[in-house]
Amino acid sequence: MNNHPSSLPPLAVTSTPIPTTLAPAHNRYKWQVDASPLAKNTHSIAASVSVDRKPIAAPAPENELDFSKEVIYGSATTSAPTPNYTQQERTQRIDAYSGRVVSQINNIESGSEGERNIKFQKVRQFLEPAGYFSGGLLAAGYDPHEKITVTFTSYVGKGKPETLTNTDKRTYFAWEIAAGALAHDKVERGGPIDFQFMEIENKDRSKVADLEAQGKNLQNHWENEVSKPMRDDSGALAKRSGQADAYVVRGILQSLANNKDSFEKLSSAGQEAVKHTLQTSAQVIIPNIYGYPLSGYAFIPYTPFDGNDEHRPNKGVMLDLKNGAAHEIQGDSDFANWAKNNRDNLQRSFNARDRQGGHDVHWPKACDVLNNLIVDPHATYQGRSSLLADKAVPVRETFNYTESRGSAYLLKFGNLGSGLEGKYQEVNAKNAVWSDQTEVFGSSQQNWKFAKDLWGNTFGYIPLVGNTGNLVFGIHDSIYGMTANDRVGGNAAAVISGLQLAHELAPVGVEAGIGEPPTASATAKNYRWNYNSETRDFELAHAPKTSNDTDAASVGAQDMPKVSPTPTPSVFYPGMQEVQYKGKTYLAAYEPDGGDGEHFLLRVPDPQDRSKLVSSTIIAKPDKMGVWNRRGEEGGARWPWQHTASPTPSHESTNTPKFSERFIDSKGSKISGAEKFDDYLNLDENKQYAFNDDVYEEGSKIKRKLSISWVIDDGNFAVTEGEKAQPDTGYSTSFAPDLNRETYSIIKRENGNTVRIELDFRSASADETIKRRLERFEETIPDAELRARISEVAHQGASFPAFVELTPPTLKEDYSVSAGRKYFTIEYDPALNTHTVKATTQWVLKLQTEDGMVPNRDLDITSTRIFTIRESNELQGNAYTIDRSAPTQIEITTPTHI
Repeated sequence: MNNHPSSLPPLAVTSTPIPTTLAPAHNRYKWQVDASPLAKNTHSIAASVSVDRKPIAAPAPENELDFSKEVIYGSATTSAPTPNYTQQERTQRIDAYSGRVVSQINNIESGSEGERNIKFQKVRQFLEPAGYFSGGLLAAGYDPHEKITVTFTSYVGKGKPETLTNTDKRTYFAWEIAAGALAHDKVERGGPIDFQFMEIENKDRSKVADLEAQGKNLQNHWENEVSKPMRDDSGALAKRSGQADAYVVRGILQSLANNKDSFEKLSSAGQEAVKHTLQTSAQVIIPNIYGYPLSGYAFIPYTPFDGNDEHRPNKGVMLDLKNGAAHEIQGDSDFANWAKNNRDNLQRSFNARDRQGGHDVHWPKACDVLNNLIVDPHATYQGRSSLLADKAVPVRETFNYTESRGSAYLLKFGNLGSGLEGKYQEVNAKNAVWSDQTEVFGSSQQNWKFAKDLWGNTFGYIPLVGNTGNLVFGIHDSIYGMTANDRVGGNAAAVISGLQLAHELAPVGVEAGIGEPPTASATAKNYRWNYNSETRDFELAHAPKTSNDTDAASVGAQDMPKVSPTPTPSVFYPGMQEVQYKGKTYLAAYEPDGGDGEHFLLRVPDPQDRSKLVSSTIIAKPDKMGVWNRRGEEGGARWPWQHTASPTPSHESTNTPKFSERFIDSKGSKISGAEKFDDYLNLDENKQYAFNDDVYEEGSKIKRKLSISWVIDDGNFAVTEGEKAQPDTGYSTSFAPDLNRETYSIIKRENGNTVRIELDFRSASADETIKRRLERFEETIPDAELRARISEVAHQGASFPAFVELTPPTLKEDYSVSAGRKYFTIEYDPALNTHTVKATTQWVLKLQTEDGMVPNRDLDITSTRIFTIRESNELQGNAYTIDRSAPTQIEITTPTHI
């Protein structure tokens, strides 16, 4: 900165004939097989650890996660661990797991250059704290994502604690405790004036003690066998990390170029940049924000940076190497929009020391710069004007910043064929410094409740123990994420490396006289780049099964013997069995509890408290072949590998309960038009629906509007750390951008009068709009603490429960929603101690097709959420509290002519 701060199958190249199903070469140079022995300076990464294990064979395509299972358990088909292990058994399993990690590290530098890059990418998830410690706990029979809440309190007094000054509840994942998080946050009792205490609930004390004991063993393995060699910026691991990242860059560009349908959706400038970079090994930039490098990303500029600070490269194609994604950036504002949708991943890409920041204006916290870039385009940072003078730089111009005074923060770039590897090596080694990664989580720097935003998710998905010998990876953290069955996820880099190696090997087979260039790679056919027309993102995903695959699967299914289902006991939820319904794992009781004596109520872990289970609203039972089907689906349910290609709404069997059957007129006849609900929605008999038939006049026409509505409320609402009002502004950072673009009204009741005030000032300048609307807001509600509470809920985050609810199985498969207009109504009465915020969102029903998401206007969908804000009796903190009950009502209507 401006200061100077102190899974694919391994494609072995041997004399064995190379299959002719490899991808063709396009404008490729001759690729030579590297059959020479390892160089003398290529040594074992962890030679001090004695292990005698064979390298783990890579899994078949679309089973990329088998590698993780084998590293964790020693086999992809091993029996699931039991929670009844002794501490000695847990220690032995952790030691064995650590040995397997070391064995894989030592196996990286063998084989061809492409194979080495693939091996590194597969092991990489275990070279980061989240993956390593989660894997160790899974091996020992723990759930790494079990949550444990610890209460920290502080008092002041004379000789003894007398007055409570602060209470802070921090929730830790089990893997975080094993990694040393709680030990790092533990406090001394203090005194004689300041007193600090830490309380762990009785039910969790023994678990915490066990986790910390096993964690010390894991920490010792981690420090000596993984972290230490990763921190060596000139060592074999750091060097390979740079080479592997550069290899993934080439792989993404090559596979995008080979995927004609997606490639043509790039602009002409984007297509030219990709082709030019591939054909000439041209410039690739490691993107930055205010000089802070974004590790795990690459930027392909439309015009290569020429070293002139005035030619800052802010237009090009952004590549996400870890998650297998690409996005075209058309300038600073476009980058800000993309950054908003990728904020969590970008935060994790910063070096831990940069996240902490320094002690002057030239070294702010990296995450603060990112947040301001997203929400406040008029913020400025100190930039270089001359050798001795500074200037104010608009935060939007800090993307790919080129004018840093510190050499460590200059724009990093290199040619794809040479130079780029060293740049990635430098960034990766700096990010691996373990002391920085723990220091950032001190109680003064970061609330542990949100540590996942910085340390990252494990394996790209949340791991759980599923059926015997099966490690299940759950849905990604993002509300826009797809399931693990759709996305390649955290293993994308290994998959892309395999695709690239297959591409490079193709000309070897042709030159050896094996055959003509093939039309497609057998490996590549298992994957494709999907284009999302709404977000303009390209994502690597599993390719859908072909009709031939489906036919073959169907034949196999008919030949399967009929067997009774064998219950698979759940490791973490005693008394429950694990069942598979439509490719996902659920938990069910051993005896029918669905209300009719034969069906089961399927449950899932509570996202707020994984020690509890909640209803998934699915009632099902297994058929004679052990396949679980929803009530009413017997004989009509699809196999997990079957997928409808029809863009039209699907209709369930005649036994499926329907909404149209609930709309009956006074004569007992079905009301016409209600069938629309059946086309797009699944009726859940556990929901308390309200059905309404409204006949009304519109001009000269009589119309009938049918509607259904229901309410969701988990009674556990709490403002997230990122939504809390900030001390410097007095408002939530989520409030200002929505105040600019959404509709806000205040209903003020005073002295028996009711006045409606609209915050509707509009200017060509977003900054001026927000400023004037805030002035009106503050004039109407003079209480700053109340305004702060309102700002924490009156933004788009209020619609999140409705978004989650309006997904399958509430909607039919392939349907989803996107948020449209939002309206916020604030009811304020200064004479009362209770105020409300009503957040109304209009939703657009959409169908997933091969061409992207297509809007459907057959239904009108609206959600309304009510927040209640009350005066608090607490002596400390804000004078107002927000009720934990914040119900959301969802209403779906369809107007029909009579």
